[in-house]
Amino acid sequence: MSKKTTGIKQYRCKKCDAPYPLGADDVIATCPYCGYTFTIDGSEIKHLILPNKLNEKSAHSTVMQWLEFAAKKTVGKGVVKTIELEKPRLQWFPVFRVEGDYESFHFGYKQEGSGDSRKYRRIENRDSGRCIEWVIARRHAATFGIDEFVLSLEDTPTQSFTIDKTDNAPVLNSEIDDTDSIRRAKRNRKDRDRVELLEKMSKLLDHSFEIIPESSVYTHAPYWLVRYTYQKGTFRVAVSGATGKVLLGELPVTKRYRVKKWFISVFMLIFGSLFFQVLPYVLYIFFQGSSSGDAGDAWLIPIGILVLGVFLWVGSVITIGGSLKYEIQVNAKGEECRDPFSIDGAIKRIGGK
Repeated sequence: MSKKTTGIKQYRCKKCDAPYPLGADDVIATCPYCGYTFTIDGSEIKHLILPNKLNEKSAHSTVMQWLEFAAKKTVGKGVVKTIELEKPRLQWFPVFRVEGDYESFHFGYKQEGSGDSRKYRRIENRDSGRCIEWVIARRHAATFGIDEFVLSLEDTPTQSFTIDKTDNAPVLNSEIDDTDSIRRAKRNRKDRDRVELLEKMSKLLDHSFEIIPESSVYTHAPYWLVRYTYQKGTFRVAVSGATGKVLLGELPVTKRYRVKKWFISVFMLIFGSLFFQVLPYVLYIFFQGSSSGDAGDAWLIPIGILVLGVFLWVGSVITIGGSLKYEIQVNAKGEECRDPFSIDGAIKRIGGK
């Protein structure tokens, strides 16, 4: 009885005859010895490479400077004094540069005011132009900071790929072809466009975004991952070699960070309790006014107090939960990455409406 074989198989390069592994999902492969790049059906591909702006020394320096900056804004700069950086590790990620014309349309409305003064402003627009979309050429890319990495790629000059430009770092193979890259480029760009529109509108009723592609060019881009240790814990920082800048990083949760979160949580809990204590008196005044037929939009006041009280209580719980984490993620600007379901996001959404 034969068993089905999966995983990595051993192949030999058609150009230099060197053996190398090929993944089961690989569609386009590059020989790590001579740089010969080909599709699995056997045809050679001449592809490009984005120049790497960093080396091990400069990557180390970039990460240290960013850690000092980010830690000062969040968990305290004292963290940096006791961390130990490991050797920066470079990888070359496969991407497709999809270029073409685009056409977009959106229709919706923005609510302005409330009660009797509430108005709905119609928002409708058609647009067209030129666009460039970078697509990661891996189906299951769970690498830390990979989404930020792809979005950070600029339309910088590319070069013809040769293996000597990779600094002997691993060159990853592609798991999609150029046809799939165009489909992904359309979907990614449409999704981003939709998110941006939803931030500006109360309701998006219709939306379309089409890319008319002219080219999809296979390219390799430099990605650095730097690990560091702090009190026996390991943390990561992702850096783009194409831009030379930090993309995303992890910081350890310190006592200072926890104390700050606890104080915020206590204040939110106190103010939430005050809102609940005031609510019965407001309701009494409201019913007195409604009985005399002079309530108007006053019903919004007790509802608003109730909503604020609930949000402050829930927010205090979420804030305490955040302080119990082992680490936090911080973006390139040194700002803590927020959970999309956080109290901040909820308040912003309701405030916009």
